[in-house]
Amino acid sequence: MFPSSRPRRRTLLRALPLALGAAITVPALGGCTHASERLDAETDAIPTIDLSGITKQNDLADLVPKDVRDRGTLVNGAALNYAPGEFVGSDGGAVGIDMDILSGIGKVLGLGTRTESAVFAQIIPSIGSKYDVGISSFTIDPDRLKQVSMVSYFSAGMSYAVKKGNPYDIDPPDLCGARVAHQVGTYMDDVVAERDAACRKDGGQGVIDQPYVGNADAATAAAGGKADVLIGDSPVVAYAIEKSRGTLEQVGDIEDAALYGIVVAKDQPELAEAIRGAVQHLIDTGAMHDILDAWGNAAGMIKTSEVDPQ
Repeated sequence: MFPSSRPRRRTLLRALPLALGAAITVPALGGCTHASERLDAETDAIPTIDLSGITKQNDLADLVPKDVRDRGTLVNGAALNYAPGEFVGSDGGAVGIDMDILSGIGKVLGLGTRTESAVFAQIIPSIGSKYDVGISSFTIDPDRLKQVSMVSYFSAGMSYAVKKGNPYDIDPPDLCGARVAHQVGTYMDDVVAERDAACRKDGGQGVIDQPYVGNADAATAAAGGKADVLIGDSPVVAYAIEKSRGTLEQVGDIEDAALYGIVVAKDQPELAEAIRGAVQHLIDTGAMHDILDAWGNAAGMIKTSEVDPQ
């Protein structure tokens, strides 16, 4: 997400795949469970999405560079540790929202797709050489736009989840006195510190910080009542709610929303336009909504895809 002196999406640590429904008694800052590390063969853990109705659009396919057309495959670089965006499935392959969107783009352009696992910080420097595109939950940012082109396809921010019924009366953005669960080492560390300072400055009770190694553990704490509220990036929180079997619900609005972008080399404007047109086709035909909805992230839909939106 947002870049900093240490490469990150919005997080300093990459969010881990979520799986709720295991034991609730997970200690803060404890070791990750297998469920936290990998979304395995749990029922409906990875949705099945029918992309068979997506057809090749010749006008867009003609924009794809000849070497890519001749190869027949669009090569993507992604860091596979950020569920539900992109992560490793039970069969060892790349799965997630971005992987399904990539497959849809490939169908529109008449191409197969292949995702190669990459270190997040090394994706952008490798675009145009090792990878044709990078779809890996990149937030569109002015600094990144100096290096590459980016095609908008999704909107994300920070959001909140609470135990069903909101028994602790959480009313975002007010977190004064609340037990706040989040993944340690992320942007949420800053959010908790800022909210805590504001509460104390106004004479109120400070925020009770509950950091966890993984988002799965933080979500489980909120679902079980060990924490009052879960905070995190909106796709991650939405997916936690989707997979919580009705024990979590969203409260409040998405804050600090920003666009995600598909990375393309600056010297390949026709490929960027082909990708933009393919994303727009997915939006216009409803395929994008189907993909996002299946992953519990329909709230991130955008109406218009753009190249290098300012």
